[in-house]
Amino acid sequence: MTTIFYLEPELVLAHGRKVLFLNPNDLQIFKEIELPTDLTTCGLKPVAASEATEEQPASKSEVSILNVSYSPDRQLIALTTTGQKALLLYKSRPEHAKLLSIRPLARASSALRFAPDSSSLLVTDKTGDCYQFDCSADVEAPPKLLLGHLSIVYDILWTPDQQHIISCDRDDKIRVTNYPASYDIHSYCLGHKEFVSGLALLGEQQLQHLVSVSGDKTLRIWNYATGEELLLKELPAPAVRLQLRELVPGQRYEAAVLFYDHSAAIGLYELQLNAADGASPSWSVTREQLIEAAAGSWHIGNFALCGQRIYVLGSLNDNLTLRAYSSQDGAEDATLPEGWLQMVDEQFDGEGQCVPEDLSVWFKKRYDNVSDYMERKKRRIEDTNKAK
Repeated sequence: MTTIFYLEPELVLAHGRKVLFLNPNDLQIFKEIELPTDLTTCGLKPVAASEATEEQPASKSEVSILNVSYSPDRQLIALTTTGQKALLLYKSRPEHAKLLSIRPLARASSALRFAPDSSSLLVTDKTGDCYQFDCSADVEAPPKLLLGHLSIVYDILWTPDQQHIISCDRDDKIRVTNYPASYDIHSYCLGHKEFVSGLALLGEQQLQHLVSVSGDKTLRIWNYATGEELLLKELPAPAVRLQLRELVPGQRYEAAVLFYDHSAAIGLYELQLNAADGASPSWSVTREQLIEAAAGSWHIGNFALCGQRIYVLGSLNDNLTLRAYSSQDGAEDATLPEGWLQMVDEQFDGEGQCVPEDLSVWFKKRYDNVSDYMERKKRRIEDTNKAK
């Protein structure tokens, strides 16, 4: 599993047991976090048998980072691991990150998200459960189970007012849950036909608009309060990652989508809010561009938008590989000094092979029992006719 994202002014990369915080302009390292091979040496305690649903690995199991997130106030860094399943919380300031707590997880995480006020953190797991971890009053406190899906959750959001939690899963659903009364579901945004892989909020808070992408080859915009679909944009391939950046506050956004198994790796879509006097706000796609990024010649895992540059992270011959492309024309970025991308790759040389994630398992398997039944029925009729 590889992670890359941009949060001004840092480009964050994670693979194996290491996280790098880089200057996106020259790729110089601001700071780094490197986990020990055994997390029990920094305070990890095993999950109680009554809480664990998976067999807990022994301490010698290989530790690998799954997810990384920065708090909105930029004071905290959270990361989750597999091998020894844990949530680690760091204080990001001063220059070197300081470990505040390490708490066990019952199952491997699938997504994590800080609350808008940075006071707590949501961690979802691969069975669909979502837990809330305290990040202010008691950073050692056990988690609270908030909500659950019937399948793996791929993304989760808080609304800015912290009144709702929005989550999406492998079963095509986008669910809006009230908070703190998380037993109460506020609404569903229904329409996708395959897994929903990414979510992002659009416009001013009072609009209550949301963008989603899916394995059904669509990008959709919703009013999440009512569940109404406001825009449907057909995509050239299934979408497995979504990133959004604001171009004009509250009015214009750029949605970047990573495609599954397509000649172009990334699609850029400019979303414009149309708010005529007296009319309901609507959205349109005013510009779109495909970035090939040499798709097919290497396994692309994730990407980050940084100004006019797109950093793409993936695997080539089982080695971690970082490349940069222009968001204007899709050409490989030639402004970085020669060899600097390779220097970043070399920082992860001791972190083991970079094995691409098998995204084919995200798609639902469909079984056609009717065809098999009809074929057997046809043979029975033929055998009966021959007997006569």
